[in-house]
Amino acid sequence: MKNNTILLFAFLLLCLVSCKEENKFPLEKKYWDVTDYDNVIREVKYGTKPDEKLPTFDNPETKLLLEKLTDQENFKVVLDDKELGLKHRNEIAQQFFDKWKDMTTIYNAIDRTDKYIYEKEYLEVFNFGLGLQLRYFKLGNDEIIEKADDPNSLSVLNTINRNTQTLVNNMIIYLDEINNEKSYSDVGLNLIANGINENFTELINIYPDFNYDDLLEKVNLMLKKTKSENIKQSLTKLKQLIESKKSTKVEHSEL
Repeated sequence: MKNNTILLFAFLLLCLVSCKEENKFPLEKKYWDVTDYDNVIREVKYGTKPDEKLPTFDNPETKLLLEKLTDQENFKVVLDDKELGLKHRNEIAQQFFDKWKDMTTIYNAIDRTDKYIYEKEYLEVFNFGLGLQLRYFKLGNDEIIEKADDPNSLSVLNTINRNTQTLVNNMIIYLDEINNEKSYSDVGLNLIANGINENFTELINIYPDFNYDDLLEKVNLMLKKTKSENIKQSLTKLKQLIESKKSTKVEHSEL
C-alpha cells in the first residue's frame, strides 16, 4: 500500500509538472496572440539560466517552440483580416511590434571569435520583424488616409511618405548585416539572402511608386562588398526590381 501511494504521488507530481510546461509554452494553440508572446518571451529571456543554452531550432525538444515563436501567421491572421476594424488591427500591430523588439534582445549574442552564437534564431527573429513591419506601417498609413478630411492633401501625402521612408530605413538595417558577413556561416548567409528575396520584394510591390534611391545606393554598395554568391543574386534581383519600377513610372509619366 505504501509503495502504491508513493507511485500515485509521483504520477500526480509528473502531471503537475507537465501541465506547468504546457502552460508555459502553449504549443497546442494554432496561433499565438500578444499575451502568449509576452509570456513565452519572458520565460525564454529570464527563465534560462546563464549556463544553459537558449531554445534553438537544432534542439528537437525546443524546435517547435522556435517555429511557433517566429511563425508570421501569428500576426498575419489578425493584421491581414480585412473584416476586422482598421483601428483594432493597428492596435494589435503595435502590440506585436513591441513584443518583437523584446525578441530581438534574446538571440543577439556573439562569441569571442565575433560569430553569432544563435545565427539562425537571430535571423528568423529579424525576418519575423520585417514581415511584421510591412503590415505595421501599411496599416498606419491606411488609418491616416481613412481619418483625413482630404486624403490627397499635401500634408497627408507627406506624412505617408515619411512613414514609408522610416519603413525603408528600418529594412536597410537588415542589409547592414552584410557588413557582418564574417560573423555568419554559409547557413546564416543563405538565410539573409532568403530574407532579402521575401521581404524586399514585398516592400517594392506594396509601394511600387516610392523613391527607392537610398535603398538602391545601399544595394549597390553591398553588391561590391559581399562575398556570398547567394546574397549577390538576391541583391541583383532586388536592384532589377527597383529599376523596373522606376522605368515603368517614367513611361507612365511620358504618356
